[in-house]
Amino acid sequence: MNNDKFLANAKLTSKGQITIPKIVRDKMELEEGDIIIFHLENEEVKMTNRKHCKIKTDDNKKQAIIKRGKKDE
Repeated sequence: MNNDKFLANAKLTSKGQITIPKIVRDKMELEEGDIIIFHLENEEVKMTNRKHCKIKTDDNKKQAIIKRGKKDE
């Protein structure tokens, strides 16, 4: 972990699920039904709220290209 501000932690259940802590949901502006995208950035897994990014797939449809920022920017 680098020097980023620690927000919260969550425990993985036996079914591989976690509850996203409220402080993280608020920070990511998550609402019921939102889609969360998991992507690699500099060998770290990042989470992005789908409504806050532009996504397109490569020509082979094998990977997504994520550009963070509001979709209409």
